[in-house]
Amino acid sequence: MNEVLEAIISRRTIRRFKSTPVEDEKLRMILEAGRWAPSFSNLQPWKFIVVKDLNLKAALDKAARESVLHLGINEAPVIILVCVDRRIDPLHAIETGAAATQNMALAAHSLDLGTGWIGIWGTEAEAAAQRLLKLPETVRVVSLLPVGVPDESPEGHREPLEALLQLR
Repeated sequence: MNEVLEAIISRRTIRRFKSTPVEDEKLRMILEAGRWAPSFSNLQPWKFIVVKDLNLKAALDKAARESVLHLGINEAPVIILVCVDRRIDPLHAIETGAAATQNMALAAHSLDLGTGWIGIWGTEAEAAAQRLLKLPETVRVVSLLPVGVPDESPEGHREPLEALLQLR
């Protein structure tokens, strides 16, 4: 199996992180992976906000727990907010942001870091993030991506391909 398929198959959602800081060089590589995600007509409408501030992380954690019942934000040393500017691409914002998020999650995994992708588009957590960061109305938060050294090793389970596949 090649390295890309191995990374896709072995990546897991991490909810518990060690307090070990994320190295700046690794963080930059993760952000670069997001920058290279596909986008409609190569419009690249994404913006990445890196949060390390403890108070801001706590506020995002509270909003996510109340809105989407997600754990682990406050434990991660870094949270990347994946945003899209709808002025640049009003039609493909979610897909573009999701592609960037997936690229970053896979890059982090390849660097022995874990992530816990939290989709917040259209939730109260997104509204809270927009308020906390004073984002313009056209900039929407697609996801929160806590990043850090995993403090757990979750097992993976997938349905067999045959259960998901239809040939016509």
